[in-house]
Amino acid sequence: MSRFLPVGQTMNLRHMGGYQTVHGGETRSDKLYRSGFLNISGSGQLAKFEQLGINTIYDFRSPMERGKDRLQVGAKVEVVELGMLVASVENLWDLLLAEGLTPAGAEKIMSERYKELTQEEIPGYRTMFEHMMESEGGVLVMCSFGKDRAGIASALLLSALEVEESHIEEDYLLSSNAYADKDLAIGKFQQFFNAEGLPVDESIVLPILDAKLSYLNTAWRVMKEKSGSRDNFMLEQLAIDEAAKAHLKGRFVV
Repeated sequence: MSRFLPVGQTMNLRHMGGYQTVHGGETRSDKLYRSGFLNISGSGQLAKFEQLGINTIYDFRSPMERGKDRLQVGAKVEVVELGMLVASVENLWDLLLAEGLTPAGAEKIMSERYKELTQEEIPGYRTMFEHMMESEGGVLVMCSFGKDRAGIASALLLSALEVEESHIEEDYLLSSNAYADKDLAIGKFQQFFNAEGLPVDESIVLPILDAKLSYLNTAWRVMKEKSGSRDNFMLEQLAIDEAAKAHLKGRFVV
């Protein structure tokens, strides 16, 4: 059964339920969600979204991204704006221009963004976990594409829930399946190419839309280099101790 949830024109919206933990539990499909930008319009689409039971959205998009695509999720949902500039659409474009508009350049900057996300954007991830310790109900983590900033957030959350590593990787890689409609995804970069008087080059954009284990493993490696292990990193940088893990598992695992 597909994890992807068709709501409006949103891409990469899916639940993270049904993953086995190392202690035999299973993550809840009615409490854990992730997505790219929520492209929702009209009362019918909003009602469908509300049926998911999402109480809190953790929005990792930059201020520019939020201003261009404002969320329409109703007044009942709390939106926590975490404003990560690393791996934002404008950040990726600036780096593409500096590196050179080539497929190899695109892949290089994506790997480097995962280093920066785990070096420079830790306060945003820590705020997410701190908020989760004080709130209730279903949660959704999102960014423009739902695969890098939100991808690390999701992988960290599944790690805190002690989901088996193979499932963490499986969940991360699913983002590659989300962009079958490449024209819609590539449109995110249309304005930037056009501003430079260039046609959109699919061979450059597609590495940015891809989810590769080499990208995620870059983040894990940075955490290990900084703290000795992922668990130590989560404890030292995100305050995820055993009590926090127990709280999160009580909320998101059955």
